Amino acid sequence: MGSQEIMIGAKLARLREMKDEVARLKAENSALKAENAELNAHRDLAIVAAADLRDLPEGGRMVVVDGWNLANWKGNAQERRRGVVEKAKRHLEEHPLDMAWIVFDGSSENVECDGRLRVSYTGGRGPQRADRFICTFLRMARYRGDAGRVDVWTRDKPLLSQVRRIVAV
Repeated sequence: MGSQEIMIGAKLARLREMKDEVARLKAENSALKAENAELNAHRDLAIVAAADLRDLPEGGRMVVVDGWNLANWKGNAQERRRGVVEKAKRHLEEHPLDMAWIVFDGSSENVECDGRLRVSYTGGRGPQRADRFICTFLRMARYRGDAGRVDVWTRDKPLLSQVRRIVAV
């Protein structure tokens, strides 16, 4: 093997390394784009939620629901969703000063409003998007001094632990 063949082999090896690096960087860029889109959606939702919390009447509470986590495990997605919405509506009937916000993980961002009930889908991909939104909202509420006016409904023990830490600070 001559020196020219060695140099070509080294250049080919370097080219393969560069192609692998480009593929890794493209994947990282794609993940960051998705995260940025999720953060933008969460920011918009958090601003709306902050206004809702601010505008609650004296004695009113904001009930934030971890949607899919609180849904029954039986039935199709629509039936499960309907069950969570009905539970929130019953709460609002019994507590006329409160507002409820149900947060579902969902591939596309969407918000529905019905009086004092807001149902939103986080959009994006990846696990725990609703949990991250709920924690972001609680931090904002804590910064405003309103965290004591927020109730979180979930069966998710790690999320409850985070909620306690955020509110306790």
